[in-house]
Amino acid sequence: MSLHHRTYTRIPLALDVQLQFKGASLGHAITRNINLFGAFIELPEPELVTNDFIKIYFTHKEQGQTCLEQKGMVIHSNKEGVGIIFASDTAEFRAMLDQEMKHAGITAMSIRLSELAP
Repeated sequence: MSLHHRTYTRIPLALDVQLQFKGASLGHAITRNINLFGAFIELPEPELVTNDFIKIYFTHKEQGQTCLEQKGMVIHSNKEGVGIIFASDTAEFRAMLDQEMKHAGITAMSIRLSELAP
């Protein structure tokens, strides 16, 4: 199986993020879907291309401040945005994602059921 093949279902979840590439801010964006291993980030005219390494700063919705940094690599890019594979999986990231999913009303059971849907 290649690195470009997604092995886990992503959850539709809009999270506010800020992107950084080579030390320069690419501004604010929104995730379209996400899991522990990657995300699709909506960008109207992405300047990023496959194999670019970026930093993703997740923003706490209520407080409007950065709550977590994640590093990743662009796996694909199109006119709607970029697909990212995360460079690491930490307990802090899992906790943040779990909290955001609960806030959105998404449970582990609904994730498993979505994996069964055609």
